[in-house]
Amino acid sequence: MPRAWAAFTAGPMIILCTWARLARYWLTLLRSTLVGCWMGITPGGPTAASFMSYSLARPFSKHRENFGKGEIEGVIAPETADQAAGTSALLPMLTLGIPGSATAAVMLGSLMIWGLHPGPTLFVEQHDFVWGLIASMYLGNVVSLIVVLVTVPLFASILRIPFSIIAPIIMVCAIGAYSVHNAFFDVVLMLFWPLLSADLQRLLQRRAES
Repeated sequence: MPRAWAAFTAGPMIILCTWARLARYWLTLLRSTLVGCWMGITPGGPTAASFMSYSLARPFSKHRENFGKGEIEGVIAPETADQAAGTSALLPMLTLGIPGSATAAVMLGSLMIWGLHPGPTLFVEQHDFVWGLIASMYLGNVVSLIVVLVTVPLFASILRIPFSIIAPIIMVCAIGAYSVHNAFFDVVLMLFWPLLSADLQRLLQRRAES
């Protein structure tokens, strides 16, 4: 318990110490932000922006040999582009009615359900809504910061859970999948898709590093 509490209290301090190192990567931050904004407006999507930003950051890095081994610049580049693209994807959705990402497409459908029609006239007819949406983005970033500072140590501690605890949880999930249709095939699907997802994730990581 004391070790867990020490890890919990040290988590925010570790993040704040990491922030102090961001100034030396200002060029990577700027380049990744521009890439993310461009891919979000185009629209290309956050995933494409992350891979493109990672591919651009590696040749320009002084420590390119450490990419894929925990190099912080290799984390800054795709994450910055991902966040920039996710926000920029709302611009074509609000101004032209063309969603720039899956999230923007869901928001477009929600707006149409409420009788709002995204486009140039939205900024004139529903300016209160538009500026409220923009303000919510700023507020969302602040809330996300607080959540990250509080929960990062908790999520990191999941990796230290022993298999003796994880195994019963997997069994409970398998029983739940089986009980839906009383078919063992559902259990096979439950095991197949995570394994396929993990293999594809490793494949995409190797392609990004090459």
